[in-house]
Formats: sequence, C-alpha cells, structure tokens
Amino acid sequence: MSKKGRLAVAYCVICTVLFIAVFTLISYTGKLPQAWTTALFTVLYCVITVTGAFLIVKLGSSSSPSDLPPRSARSVTHLLAVMKTPAAVTDGDGKIVWYNNAFSDITEDGLSKDTDLQKLCGLTLKDLLKDDSGEGAAAKVGDSFYRVFGYPQSGSNGRTVTTLWFDVSKEEAYKTKLDNERLIVAYVIIDMADNFLSGMQYQYADAAADVTKLLRGWADSCKGHIREYDAGKYIMMFYADQLSVMKRDAFPVLNEVKKITFGDDAVPMTLSIGIADCGGNVADKCALASSAMSFALQRGGDQVVIKNDRGAKDEFYGGLSKHDPQLTGLNARRLVLQATPLIKKAGSVLIMGHKNADFDCLASCMGIAKICLSLGKKTTIVVKDNKNIARSYARLKEMPDYKDIFYDFDRDDFDMIEHDSLLFIMDVNNPAIFEYPEMTNHVSSIIIIDHHRMFSSSFPFETRIQYIEPSASSASEIVAQMLEQFFPSGVLTADEANLLLAGIQLDTNSFTRDCGAGTYAAAQYLRREGADASEASSFFSLNKKAFMFELKLESSMRMYKGGFAICAGDDNTPAPDPASSARVAETVLKIEGVSASFAVCRMNTDVNGDPAFSISARSDGKENVQIILERLGGGGHHSNAGAQLSTGKTVQVYDGPLPKLTSDFVVKLLEKAIDSGVKPAKE
Repeated sequence: MSKKGRLAVAYCVICTVLFIAVFTLISYTGKLPQAWTTALFTVLYCVITVTGAFLIVKLGSSSSPSDLPPRSARSVTHLLAVMKTPAAVTDGDGKIVWYNNAFSDITEDGLSKDTDLQKLCGLTLKDLLKDDSGEGAAAKVGDSFYRVFGYPQSGSNGRTVTTLWFDVSKEEAYKTKLDNERLIVAYVIIDMADNFLSGMQYQYADAAADVTKLLRGWADSCKGHIREYDAGKYIMMFYADQLSVMKRDAFPVLNEVKKITFGDDAVPMTLSIGIADCGGNVADKCALASSAMSFALQRGGDQVVIKNDRGAKDEFYGGLSKHDPQLTGLNARRLVLQATPLIKKAGSVLIMGHKNADFDCLASCMGIAKICLSLGKKTTIVVKDNKNIARSYARLKEMPDYKDIFYDFDRDDFDMIEHDSLLFIMDVNNPAIFEYPEMTNHVSSIIIIDHHRMFSSSFPFETRIQYIEPSASSASEIVAQMLEQFFPSGVLTADEANLLLAGIQLDTNSFTRDCGAGTYAAAQYLRREGADASEASSFFSLNKKAFMFELKLESSMRMYKGGFAICAGDDNTPAPDPASSARVAETVLKIEGVSASFAVCRMNTDVNGDPAFSISARSDGKENVQIILERLGGGGHHSNAGAQLSTGKTVQVYDGPLPKLTSDFVVKLLEKAIDSGVKPAKE
C-alpha cells in the first residue's frame, strides 16, 4: 500500500473512534431522541470520513517530484553489477572500492580492492572529472584502449566517483593502421652536386651512380619508391610506419653514403634530406618537404630535417660533418641581382646586426651600406657601439659617408622608418639576438644575409630574400664578393677594405679555420682594394686588464670526457672585454689533445639585475660545437659557436626557466649539453 493510502486508512480509523465516543456520550446524556441521534451522527460520520479521505488521496497525488522517494541505491548497484560494460567505483583518493565482473576481466593480473586507478591506467580523478568534451578520458590497460567516463555520486561532494569503461581498441587499431599507411614525401639531394657537375663531371658520374644504387636499396628496404628528377636530386615516397624505424636508427643512410668517395682526394659524399610528416594532399606534402630540404641546406647539409603540420618542433638528424666552403662568385652575383631591385624600390634602407656586434657584423653592415649609398638611398646602420668594435666604430664615424648614418639608441621612436623601408639583417638569423628586434614589426621588406647555420625553419616575419650560407667563413666574405660583383675596381677605400678584412680574420682566426676558395678570393679582392693585413690585425690589440683576465681564465682549464676542454671564470669577475671568452677558446684549442674548447665567463652586463654568462666554443672539426650550444639556446658554426645564459631563460637541457646563475651551474649545463648535444647516427 502506498503512503497516501496508509494515511487515508488512518484518518478513517480516527474518525470512527471519535464518532463512537461522541455518540456514546450524547446517548448517555439523553438530550436527543435515540432515532435522531443515530441518524445525525451517521450522516456526519460519512461526510467527514469520505471527504477527508478524498482530500488526503487528492493532495498526495499532486505532491512535487522532490517528495517522491529516491531510487534504491541497492538496485543501481545491482544494475552496474550485471552490466557487460566495465564499471568501478573509486573513493576521493582514486582507490577502487568496488567493481563489477566485467571490470575485473580487463586486466590479466586481476584486481583487488584499494587498487590505485592512476597506477592501473595512468588516469587521475582530476583527468576524469575535467572532461568537458563528452568524449571521455583516454586510458590504456594492457593492450586494450578505453574511453572512461566519470560520474560523481550525489551527496558525496565528489569523494565517490562511478566510472564506466568503453573498449575502443578496434577503433584505435584502425587509427594506427591509417596513420602507418600515411604517405611520407622526402626530397634527397647530394650535397654540392652542382659544384661537382661544373668541374669534374666524369669522376662525379661514377660516385653519383653508386649513391643512386645506395638510395634505391634504401628505398627498397623501407618498401618505398625513389626517383631521380634531376642530376643528384631525388624524390622519395614511403609509408609513415617506416619513418619511425628511420628515426629510431638515426638514419644510417647518412653514414653509409660517406663510404662513397669522390675525386683524387677521396672526398666523402654526403646527403641532405627534407621530409614532410604531415596530412593533406600530395602537393601539400611536396611543398613541406621542399621547405625542410631548404632548411637542411641552410644548416650546412649532411643532415635530415623533418617538418610536420602539428605544431611540433622540427626534428634534426646528422649534421655532424664539417661543411666544405663552396661560396662562389656566381652565388654573390645572383644575390646582388636579387637585392638591387629591392634597394632601388625602397624609400629608405636600414641595416641591422646582432647584439654585441663584432668586426664581422659591423664590416658586413658597412659593405651593404656602401651599395645602398651608391644607389642614392637614405641609409641607416642599426649597430650599437661596444668594446668589441670601439676602434672601428669610431673610425667609421670619422668617414664622411658614414658619420651620420648610425642609429641613435637613446631614442625610442622609429623616425627613420618609412612605409616602404627595406631592412637588411646581417650576420645573424636568430631573432632573439637581433640588435633591435622590434624593428622587424615596422618594415615592409626584409633581407637576411648570414653565414651561421639557420636557427629556425621560420621567422615571425616575412622575408624577401633569405641568403644563409653556412659554407662561407664570415658575413664579411659574402659582402666582399657582393661588392666585387657590384663595383668596378678601385671604389673601396683602404679603411673600408681593412675593416672587411678584419671581419674575415676574426671569424677564420687569421685564416686558420673555415677557409675555402671563396675566403681567399675575397681576401685577394680586398688586398687589391688597398687592405693591409697588419693594419687589419691592429683592431684586435688587447689592453692589460683584458690580457690578465684571459690568462687567469685559461689557467682554469680542465678536460672533460677526453677531448673537451672547459675554462670557467669566477662569479664575481665579469669579462672586461666581450671577446675575451672567444679568444680564450681559440687559444685553448691549440693545445694538443683538445678537439673542442669552451670558455665560460660572467658578462659585464647583468640581465634584470642577475648575473649573465657567455659561452664561447671552438672545434678543430672533429666535434660539432654548434649542435652542442644549440641546446643552450645558442648557435653558430660547426667549429665556431656561442651562447648567452641568463636568469629566466629556457634551454633544452634544463626543465623550466633557469634560476639565478653561477659559474659552476653554467658549467654543469654545458656538460649536459656535451653529453646529449651530439647524437651521431648509428652505423
């Protein structure tokens, strides 16, 4: 019987008892005749009883839903227990306190109460309850995949959560199969194939045939297809599951191809490979692979670059070989032909270098300014004076052509920028160390000319020309060859020629490192224009304070893992000259048994009130110091690189922003970078 029925019966019983009591009392007093008393009370009894019972039943049926009794918790548990869908209940700590038979079957080892949900599948209660998409949280138990939905039980304040587990293993298997069968497009070229063809085509043909045979064998091994579309240039296609194998083995083809040598000097052949790991149609894949190939070449070749469309960072493999300098007059002539129309079209020209500019940076900026001024363009050099370039900077400002073209860094406005200004960025391609990075947001055309390996495959701005040639010894070498193509003989002054020669001497350590035919050709041109080697060398003279500091820094040298030499200054003595660490690294590299040298010292300028440190690295060619210092946010060349560290900076070898730095801590970061920075391909 329902609650309202029980209430109606109770009401009727009460009315009956009261009727009998009142009827007995009245009858006993004798105030009414017996017949009248009986009839009156019978009518009243019926009316009151029937009306009251009716009202009780009627009001009970119109009660609100909140007055209805809750569903039995025992019946819900029974429903979950007999379900074929795995279900479990956890407490507020993520411990499983109850589960049905279907849930116990999802693990091979079985379950027990108080099993931790996170240990079982990696999920936490927070993961379950924060799902707003309605798709559930992904979980894997054993070899099976699940979508898990969490429902807090009412009245438990989230301390008890019922979970339902839906097996999506088949769907995941289909997704994996589709992803593994995704088409991958790669471009492959033989490094410097054009140079080989131009001079030694007969010898090159034999080596190229061996490389083609090797590449076809590589394509067959990964069930792919490769086709040569031009001399020394190939396009290759294969499935995505083979790409994971290549990455795991670090692309052994990079080492295999080096066993094929070329010419009388047995120069090893090398490959550059650009791979597109993306969705879209074939045209999209080819475009991205071409971009990856360009990036691999701009980083010096002999490497694989993998680009994707998922927002992940580019991946690099190889890049350990020292790139042979091959800059030619043809490249310089092509650069001049491309840049000249842009200069003529521009309303004004700005030329910017990197922070803490050196002789190479200043000289290359001056050389571009020479071209722009000859074309009648208003020109501004955005290079700040510092101790590195104090002498040459002062000498340039004494020359009539250059005394009024340096930007005044005491101003915060952009008065020199017009709507059609052209910006040259010289001797740097990392936006973080541009002399004045904000300038890129205010110009319509940008040209980058640099000799360092490319820092990133893309810039936060568009470029009209992007000429990055790691095979060149210096930016001054590139600009000197541009000047030779642009001007007739005798146009450069002796001071201009000396500054350019000093830039080349700086980056080649007086022609002892990274020199190629183009380097000596540029030096020969500058010598014809009046440059004097002894005059150029005078820019590098030291004062006594810098000399004593460098002696102390050199005396701190210690060896790390064989051929790595590390020199570190103390925390309280900043370098008196920004180039001190570079000179120390150069000196230490001359010691027998040292294949790579690193000099760490505190910078003279702190960052945000905290000490900042610089690292200069040099190599004899056996080690790639550029890859090592990239892990510390730096960059440079195979044998010449640098980095600057400061509080708050993020680097690959440290989790999170850097704390307040000390010399010892910076050395530990450097050691981590040495340990993990060079990853040679497997044989």
